[in-house]
Amino acid sequence: MKLNDFTLGVLLLAGAIAIFLSATQFSAIPGQAYGAATMPKTIALLTFGLGLYMTGRSVAAGARRPAVVIADWARSPASVIGLVVSLALIVFYILFSDLIGFVPTAVFVMAALMLTLRVKPITAILVSIVAAVIVQQAFGRLLLVPLPRNAFLGFLW
Repeated sequence: MKLNDFTLGVLLLAGAIAIFLSATQFSAIPGQAYGAATMPKTIALLTFGLGLYMTGRSVAAGARRPAVVIADWARSPASVIGLVVSLALIVFYILFSDLIGFVPTAVFVMAALMLTLRVKPITAILVSIVAAVIVQQAFGRLLLVPLPRNAFLGFLW
């Protein structure tokens, strides 16, 4: 799917406004000149500027192109199935990761997605296991991000 510059610019403007308004709700850090809202607001302002540039350039050029053009690959049933499976797996992770734990849920999600994309089963399972453990170690141990744990596998980390 391709969006013309005007449509994409309008979407960037709307996203920038939403990010900026959301960032205004972040609390300030006492005694600091900047706080949690500094980076989101900066990104929002840069995104807003890009959106203005894209819509302005599109209006000045006066080119009349369709707002949305669907690419040929997006019309295939396999692509639609891949999209639906991807979205379903994201919902599955959101709903069940706290109950099952990060590692088993991530292994299932990655393996299911790779199998949907026709990766060999052995490769999909091995890569899923290795990737889930690496991500868990990187985020859980190095970056200290609290990932959902499984009571059975909690002893590993």
